[in-house]
Amino acid sequence: MGKSSEVEYVTIFVRSFRHPKTGQIIRASSFGKKAFPIKVRVKKS
Repeated sequence: MGKSSEVEYVTIFVRSFRHPKTGQIIRASSFGKKAFPIKVRVKKS
């Protein structure tokens, strides 16, 4: 372990994204939503 850079998570909202396994584009509108919340890992600076 011993990583020197610290990591934090930030929630962003997206209207659509590509599914990592199937490659299909998933749209929030097809689920009756405006956007999906997605947690993203970012380095602290």
